[in-house]
Amino acid sequence: MDTEQVKRVVDMVERSQLHEVTIVDGAQSIKVVNTSKATSPAECVADSPVKSQDNDDSNSNSTSGKQICAPYVGIVHLSKDGATENLVKVGDTIEQGQTVCYIEELTRLLPVVSEHDGIVSDVLVEHGQGVAYGQGVFNIQ
Repeated sequence: MDTEQVKRVVDMVERSQLHEVTIVDGAQSIKVVNTSKATSPAECVADSPVKSQDNDDSNSNSTSGKQICAPYVGIVHLSKDGATENLVKVGDTIEQGQTVCYIEELTRLLPVVSEHDGIVSDVLVEHGQGVAYGQGVFNIQ
């Protein structure tokens, strides 16, 4: 990779809504992170009550909790291979550091790791659904 190619990639990432891009060329690789518009996935955590996304409109759905948000742009995989049971489902107790799903970014399957302990109150996405950086994936009580 020459410096002109690197400059073009940096310019494209700055103008786009991408947060991060990794380009591999043989034995060389470059990772470009857009910090100008980026928000950390931790900022996605809801400090205020999170409303459950059930069809029931009653106020009893309002619970105090947090969200696990997508740290990457890509396709959500709630199980590792699509044929096995989801890694977590509503009612499951999870721990900080536990892998709760995967996001397919380019051709890689990257783990989404919980930053919180708690009980999964809502799964906000479906298997195979596209997600944006910082989009809520799970609500946690």
